[in-house]
Amino acid sequence: MFYLHILTTRDRNINSKNKTYIVLTAGQEKAMTEEGLLVQNHVYKIQCGRVEIHVHCPKIHDQENEERYFIQPEFLVAGRPYPIYVYLYVIAVYCLNPEMGQREASERTRIRFGLATFSHSTLCRALKTLEKHIKEQKEEKQNERMPSQTMPAHRKSFPTVGQTRDRRDMIASYLKEAAGGSEPFDQEAEELCERPVYKRLPYAGAFIDACHRVVEYTFLAKRRILL
Repeated sequence: MFYLHILTTRDRNINSKNKTYIVLTAGQEKAMTEEGLLVQNHVYKIQCGRVEIHVHCPKIHDQENEERYFIQPEFLVAGRPYPIYVYLYVIAVYCLNPEMGQREASERTRIRFGLATFSHSTLCRALKTLEKHIKEQKEEKQNERMPSQTMPAHRKSFPTVGQTRDRRDMIASYLKEAAGGSEPFDQEAEELCERPVYKRLPYAGAFIDACHRVVEYTFLAKRRILL
């Protein structure tokens, strides 16, 4: 049986004091256990600057009703090494700077977040995943308005300059819509903002808040994790 995903809203920042982020408090976990729920924590490791944080996400099994739940914080991209802010930053910088290549955007991200390494292939994978989600949402909306029809198959080919530009514009528009405004992403892309420190925890500021809004927007719209 699949787990029902539950996304927590941010009620506290990640911090580097004990290098651990636990979704459920000891009291919450005890209360669930006393109610007959089986609670198991799955631990994910994420790199925040030069600090590795262990994120404890509970898997909850309601044995009586045969229901399963998985709770994760908004900043976590399960199975990936960085918090969501890193991925949204590199995507925004790349998509909002038409003349910038993927390697340059990735290097700028590495420096901005104080990472030892950050590959442009990570940006490439994140772009493909986000682009796929955006297109699926658009197709679902179109299908709601139009009778179902078979879409023609497209032959894979190396993208043209125009296609790359259109792809960037589509993703940038989605981020701005999901965030409820373009200012945080525009400022980061153009390096116009007051430079909050992303090289060490805790992460805070307008851009970080915008990232959470994007994650919430996507999850509430389709119950789908962003990346």
